[in-house]
Formats: sequence, C-alpha cells, structure tokens
Amino acid sequence: MEPIFFQTIDWNNIPATEHAGETGVARWKTIQNHHFRMRVIEYSKGYMADHWCTKGHIVFCLEGEMMSELSDGRVFTLKEGMSYQVSDKVSSHRSYSKDGVKLLIIDGGFLDYDKSIIRNPWRM
Repeated sequence: MEPIFFQTIDWNNIPATEHAGETGVARWKTIQNHHFRMRVIEYSKGYMADHWCTKGHIVFCLEGEMMSELSDGRVFTLKEGMSYQVSDKVSSHRSYSKDGVKLLIIDGGFLDYDKSIIRNPWRM
C-alpha cells in the first residue's frame, strides 16, 4: 500500500462535473488518490439518484439535508454536521434531497467488506 502524503486541497480550484439524477443534478468536485476518492458533492433542489448504489462510502453533510433510502425500505435523514458510513455490498442505497445538500464523500478499496476482513489488523 502506498502512503498518503500531506496535501492541502483548495476545493474552490477543483472543477466540477455534472451528473444527472432521476431528477435534478449532482455536481462533483473530485480528488482521486491511489486507494481512495474524495468528493465534495452538491445535490440540486429536488435531486433523486438515478440508481441504487452498492458501493461503500463515508459521507459527511456540510450543508443542507438529504435522505438516504435503503433497498429494504428504511429511510435515514442526514442533516448538517451528521455523517454515515457503509461498506461495499452491505446496503443498497440511493439519495434524494428536497432543498439541496452539500456533502463530503470518501470512498475506495478500504471499504471493500470482503477484503477488509483479511487486511484489518484491528479485527478481534
């Protein structure tokens, strides 16, 4: 595994890419590292994801509010200052936001549940 060297990021200088949802749009500012991806994402008002996601994420809500719907029907509200985390292939989820939201999302191979069991030195 390669080290993560100290780096500052001025998110104001990272270009955004647009990703259409079922409704609304998501604007991603992305930093890709060897083993993880970090994004500041803004969902527009009325945004609804166009797919069920099975990837793992660490999500921190910077501004606004969104709902994460799980495929089993449960719905969780994420408000400013709150976070959630989930491993790959553990819970299918999709997000929507009535009034828009700004998130910091980190994901990557370290969230692969199958591999983390083998590599996790902290596992009891």
